[in-house]
Amino acid sequence: MHEPDDEFSDLAALAAASGVTEPLRASRQVVRTDDGRETAAIRWDTADGREARITYLHGLGIDAHSFDQTAIAVGEPAVALDLPGHGRSSWRDDADYGASTTAPQVLAALDALGVPPGVVVGHSLGAILAGRLAATAPERVTGLVLVDMSPDFAQRAVDRIARALEDETPFASLEEVVDRAVEARVGDDRAVLLREARHTTRLGADGRLVRRHHFPHLPAGRTASVGRFADAWPDLEALDVPLLLVRGDRGYVSPKLHAGFTERLPDAEVVTVTARHAVQNQAPLELASAIRAWGARHRLLHEVQQPSSGTDRR
Repeated sequence: MHEPDDEFSDLAALAAASGVTEPLRASRQVVRTDDGRETAAIRWDTADGREARITYLHGLGIDAHSFDQTAIAVGEPAVALDLPGHGRSSWRDDADYGASTTAPQVLAALDALGVPPGVVVGHSLGAILAGRLAATAPERVTGLVLVDMSPDFAQRAVDRIARALEDETPFASLEEVVDRAVEARVGDDRAVLLREARHTTRLGADGRLVRRHHFPHLPAGRTASVGRFADAWPDLEALDVPLLLVRGDRGYVSPKLHAGFTERLPDAEVVTVTARHAVQNQAPLELASAIRAWGARHRLLHEVQQPSSGTDRR
């Protein structure tokens, strides 16, 4: 059975699990840009009303809620976007969700949300998009954090993931969503997967659960595009701001890709944590600690003492 859509009901528990006594306040905001498309966002605010310092961009097939615990643990005012075609944001008629196509909509949404220049944190597809934003509007980006993604990740694997999302059939229950995720080796923490399932599905017309994102709803014979990830290399190599890669030790950035990344971007910092690809879901506190430490070194964030996380900088 699908739970009522009280999307912020468990934030107090996440804050307690993160050791945070005065958590940020979360609210939902949806803006319509000049192209007529809607972009949904979660705004993370402090009691003193400070401006957002971070923008979070999630990966393929998930939504802004994947960064909830990380955002709480980092503790900086922020916005987390539902990427075009995902969550509560509009679908595109052309089903083109590549970074070059969606970057203008995302930049327009950030303008409409009143987000000032700051750090952009992107996971997977969101990491590729983050690089495009930095190249398109460098004045907006003071630092870039890539979460478990290198542009060298095999394009055939990227396209295979997109096709798998398109082929996904409706679910009888949230438990079935979790079962399928475990079978697909997305993760093995059922509580984490259940939370993700609750946020990324909705009731369909027939009473079964369907994904909120566009991919499984395409007309027969249509496929979506997520662009060429390798096209992000010029964007990243042209950066003139601090860059951090946080990779999962069992994620998509293999040791070989890690070595290639540091060879091409020798000034980038790399932190390895114990996690699969969705680091922000599986190691949210370690990710938050890495972001805070890196941000403090580069004076990008407020200096707040954080507990040791056991991350491995290498």
